[in-house]
Amino acid sequence: MPDQTATLFTHGIDDEIRELVLATDWERTPLGPVSGWSDSLRAAVGICLNNPFPMLVMWGPELVMVYNAGYAPILGDKHPTAMGRPCAEVWAELWPVLRDRLEGVLAGTATYDVDLPLLMHRHGFDEATWFTFAYSPIVEPDGTVAGVLNTTTDTTGRVLGARRMTALQGFAGIAAGRHGDRDLAAQAAMASLAGATEDVPFGLVYLLDPDGRAAHLAATTWGSTPPPVPLVDRLPSGTVADWAWRALTSGSPTVESGLAERMPGLVPPGPDALGSAGVDTAVALPLTVAGQSAPVGVLVAGIAPNLRLDEPYLAFLELVAGQVAAVVTDAQAYEAERRRAAERAEAEREVARAATEVSVTLQRSILGRVELPAGFAVRYEPAASALEVGGDWYDVVELADGVFGVVVGDVVGRGLPAAAVMGQLRSAGRALLLEANGPAQVLSALDRFAALVPGATCSTVFCAIVDRTAGTLRYSSAGHLPAVLTGAGGDVAMLDGAQSLPLAVLPGRVRPEAEVPLRAGDSLLLYTDGLVERRAEALDEGIGRAVRAVVDGRALAPDVLAAVLVDQLLADDQDDDVALLLYRHPAEVPASTR
Repeated sequence: MPDQTATLFTHGIDDEIRELVLATDWERTPLGPVSGWSDSLRAAVGICLNNPFPMLVMWGPELVMVYNAGYAPILGDKHPTAMGRPCAEVWAELWPVLRDRLEGVLAGTATYDVDLPLLMHRHGFDEATWFTFAYSPIVEPDGTVAGVLNTTTDTTGRVLGARRMTALQGFAGIAAGRHGDRDLAAQAAMASLAGATEDVPFGLVYLLDPDGRAAHLAATTWGSTPPPVPLVDRLPSGTVADWAWRALTSGSPTVESGLAERMPGLVPPGPDALGSAGVDTAVALPLTVAGQSAPVGVLVAGIAPNLRLDEPYLAFLELVAGQVAAVVTDAQAYEAERRRAAERAEAEREVARAATEVSVTLQRSILGRVELPAGFAVRYEPAASALEVGGDWYDVVELADGVFGVVVGDVVGRGLPAAAVMGQLRSAGRALLLEANGPAQVLSALDRFAALVPGATCSTVFCAIVDRTAGTLRYSSAGHLPAVLTGAGGDVAMLDGAQSLPLAVLPGRVRPEAEVPLRAGDSLLLYTDGLVERRAEALDEGIGRAVRAVVDGRALAPDVLAAVLVDQLLADDQDDDVALLLYRHPAEVPASTR
């Protein structure tokens, strides 16, 4: 090699490139021996070879290539034979893209491209790459352009990194949602991955069955669209997909090649893909999350035919598998929690049902057995939320032939204390009625009695005496809601003519009393406030609803009408006890009611 070649290396940056340049037989190239190189060529090559940045000099009409150590990795397996060869031969697959740019530079116009996609054949296959580079003219002293200086940067890693980060960000919306089904969660994950076909041409998720002996195909990137080739529905499946099952059971990624031959036509590249090769390689990645030793399934991801399965690519696929695993295990945990919540709710409903039965039984035992004469009906309904005994009560006391004392009352509060007070007031009221006291006398005596019973203050009572023979109703109210009296023709009277304060508020006051006639077919309704009170609603609206229900049901038997009132007027979430009493005045009074 001529000694002049050594002068091209002023700093000796790379020994390999030095040896390559020294070993190249330049006389057999269009450039000729180094001794005959022009000063411009020698200067350009010297700058290129001694620069750490990737650079390439292309000289003469043939654009013969001289490159430095930084440019060598860009060539891949084209290095070292590319040294001293024309650009059109070395980059034959890129020549249709590069030719116009180079011709423009030789005409004196520099070029600059950012992230230009190029399909290079440099590692044994057509590889998708991206480059940012500039072509600059190298000018001889006489002003003619004799060569081109190429400064370039391989931006493939940056472009792919940004693209893959965007794909991973698509999982964020899935993780923020709640999927109560593992398969649906996997389908949502694959729907997100379906937008990343340039990096993952296809994706399959197999989820482990509960018994751990097999896995079923839960989702694909094709969604509801049939895939181009038949797929394995279950793992393991003999030798067809044993490599995927092996990844699941071993917990380590498995790479499988030769798919293009076994399944030709698998996922042809989309219109934006570089090249036209079919998918030949796939990676099976176990779906595991931190804190869990066993995978929940496996992700089978196709490898883009124009990309190398290098460490960054595999790391990206492992991140994808981690995101899919997180979505699936979150759904699995949510499903388990929802199942536990349903079991807890059912257990609570069972307890509530039992508690309701106990509270109703206890309440009725406190109320005592009531032998209802003909024409009477009573109902007691506990509060849905309280599930305990309360202070509401009713009573029907036969005082004489055809004469009955009727009472409905309500003690402030709930629970056993209120029920205990209710029991005392009810017993006292029954005793007072049996002593032939009128309604006003009964309430006046209860006033004094309630003043001696802790918790009885402010209790409300409606007391009346029904005289079937005389056809009259005498009543008095201690702060209670007015009774409703409806006629057979639908007329309505609110019994509010004998209102006074609740019990034990001002003991010793004279209680008023009123009397109204009873006609054949009249219906009398006595009730506590739980029947008509509703949140965010005026009390008059609830009373009006009860009046309409009694009027509409005036032709029904009293026990049937009582059931209708409970069904129509009580809400599912009633928070107060209800006691109601119904009486229907007969069309003809029997000779004896005994």
